[in-house]
Amino acid sequence: MSNKISSQIPITKIRTTFWIGSIVSGVLLGLNAPGFGTQWFGLVSFFPLIFTLEQLREKSCVSLRKHCLLFFCVCWLTGGIASLIGGNWITNSIHVFGHIPMIFALLITGAGYGLEVGLQLFVYFGLPLLCIRKLGSWDLPLRLSFVAAIDPWYPRLFHWNYGGLTFSQFPFIEQAADIIGSSGLLLYSAGLSFLLLGWWRLKSDSKNFVQSEATRRFLKRATAAYISLCAAGLIYGAWRVQDLKTNVDLPKSDSLINVIVIQPNFSLQNLASNPDLAHSKRQGNLESLLEDSEQALSKLSNQTAEPTLLVWPESVFPHPFFKVNEASSKVMHFAKEHNTSILFSTVDWNNTESGIKYHGVSVLVGANGKVLGRYNKIFLIPFGEMIPFSNLFPGIASLLRHNIANMSEFEPGKEYSVFSLSENVKLSAPICFDVFSPNVVRGMSLNGANLIVNLSNLAWFGRTTASDNMAAVLRWRAIENRVPVVFASNNGESVIIGADGKNISRQLELFEKGALISKLQLQSRFSFFRQYVEWIRGGFVCIFIVLVVIAHVRGKIFHK
Repeated sequence: MSNKISSQIPITKIRTTFWIGSIVSGVLLGLNAPGFGTQWFGLVSFFPLIFTLEQLREKSCVSLRKHCLLFFCVCWLTGGIASLIGGNWITNSIHVFGHIPMIFALLITGAGYGLEVGLQLFVYFGLPLLCIRKLGSWDLPLRLSFVAAIDPWYPRLFHWNYGGLTFSQFPFIEQAADIIGSSGLLLYSAGLSFLLLGWWRLKSDSKNFVQSEATRRFLKRATAAYISLCAAGLIYGAWRVQDLKTNVDLPKSDSLINVIVIQPNFSLQNLASNPDLAHSKRQGNLESLLEDSEQALSKLSNQTAEPTLLVWPESVFPHPFFKVNEASSKVMHFAKEHNTSILFSTVDWNNTESGIKYHGVSVLVGANGKVLGRYNKIFLIPFGEMIPFSNLFPGIASLLRHNIANMSEFEPGKEYSVFSLSENVKLSAPICFDVFSPNVVRGMSLNGANLIVNLSNLAWFGRTTASDNMAAVLRWRAIENRVPVVFASNNGESVIIGADGKNISRQLELFEKGALISKLQLQSRFSFFRQYVEWIRGGFVCIFIVLVVIAHVRGKIFHK
């Protein structure tokens, strides 16, 4: 469209496009988050946003700098709305345990975390559009390949992705994550949005018959390719699920293990701004924890020959294990007396030349009453366990320390530790948001872990969708690495997930006191993602580079 015609577009129409596109896409992206049962909205959630960006590009006759600012504002508003809906658990934590008034908690989530989400959307969908000289069918696969190529590498506070959000518990297609990872499923979600955009363009611009026919042929081929991709995902997923069920090795004497997960539902009301918002009044202490454990152990058959693993979630062990001898002696004595290994988390610290360094730690005490290993948490929660960029902005970091309650600062671990109970039972114990990083669980699995036990305490987030988010992420880690995953949470919703991403135990309710008891057979299963994910990510990057070179040679990008 020429500049002369563009300049005649009423400013009110541009404003209407700006607000409607941002709000609709923000709501769809928010509902894309786990917990609402509407995660499949992610299939079309990008369409209003990219449609809006294109409309603003074509209908507003402004400079490149102003286009850039306009695009960023659209993405920020979209990200803010999405964060307020899908990140309601962040708002709850800031308000209840950060002791921040609700209006400011909403502002921090919407404007603060929304800024991160908006910046990601701007990079994914705004920047490529600014570099394109003239839109046409050719740009759709280029922009899709850019999103697929950049997503695994893009930095974010919490490492989630729109492919995993959309296809959480999607029948069969989700199984393709053991090849392309949950991030690779963006090909389906973003791919459909770009395909819809192409058909919309064809409908809106049908004056040039020759060009329209060429576009129609391209879109028909693209639609066929998308349908074929969906069919391939469904077929592969159906085969993989059946393969996981049928190709089960005969049980080896040392490949079976009894897993007992304790969900004590200890309260954090002494840390909350309002005790009623902690949703539990059960005071945590070691005696209550041992009593819960003894009750659960009593339900096991005395004749069981398999080793037993007792799992305590994050933060329920009330003492620093390596610093309080009386408490550690009780745990080791309990393990030996009941012939059970105990896995739990604690806090530890050591003195260095630069000061005291704190660590979040998971510890395994063996059935012989001795410590078999420890793991230092790698992925730290922003503004909960660490302050991002505190070295670069010490003044801001100091302000946050003095004004936000219950903020800790830990040192990240560096090793993907694996604990061995026997030759065929090897486990790793990532702590809470560790599992948001695909690299942490993958590293543990590569080091030999055939069972992942996640120790979490999500009581900080109240009656929100936080546990649903955690369970969805854990399903992806199970599928990507083809290992069973135990989700042990202090307040819920604890569950044991199989290597196919399906529940193999009942799932405890939120803020329920209870226990899970299950016998697991552990065995090694091949995962292309686990072994060769660098090839997949590199392949997406290569496809994008090839398409960029072709477009640049034809003079379609980097020119205005």
